Amino acid sequence: MFSRNIMNEQLRAARLDNFIEREGTESLLSASKKFVEGFELRKTGLLLYGPPGNGKSHLAAGIHHELNHQGYVCLFLDVPQLIKLAETATRFDSKINLTDIINGAVSADLLTLDELGAGDISSKIYTDILFPIINGRQGKITNYTTNLSLDRLENWLLYDKYKNIVDEEGRLFERIFTSADIYQNKATSKRREDALARMQQGYS
Repeated sequence: MFSRNIMNEQLRAARLDNFIEREGTESLLSASKKFVEGFELRKTGLLLYGPPGNGKSHLAAGIHHELNHQGYVCLFLDVPQLIKLAETATRFDSKINLTDIINGAVSADLLTLDELGAGDISSKIYTDILFPIINGRQGKITNYTTNLSLDRLENWLLYDKYKNIVDEEGRLFERIFTSADIYQNKATSKRREDALARMQQGYS
């Protein structure tokens, strides 16, 4: 069964206690801590949305690491990389089995789908990977992060890049929307602020 987290090195080091709280992140940090504290009795996951670079993935990874440390089976998947992995798994010479990926994602105590809405969705990706995972996790806790507004996320799940309908009944968005508490991260991009600070230091 697939159990390998798909996250970058920065997120591997992300913890709730090393998250830098800034204006606009207060409610998300509080919700993340309460999520961990009350996980055993939770019925819903979290959907964190807002501009890129403002800490959504850090908080989601922090939750993942804390609950993993407590002994829960947690799986963290970067959605664009998951899509690439799923495409690789369909090749005849692939050592990765698509069924194993789906079973691992469905069976985890906590699944995190990071960067939902990045890249392009297709009818095949919808049918082979996203729907089986999200539909299969009904009744289980799944966290999501996205850089898209809720309207744009709904459209991303409905149409491929050619505007062909891939989810005519809107089932995926409905599954997500009704199974998660939704928080908007209104903070600006910390990555951008850090880059500007480095530029200013270089000029001084």
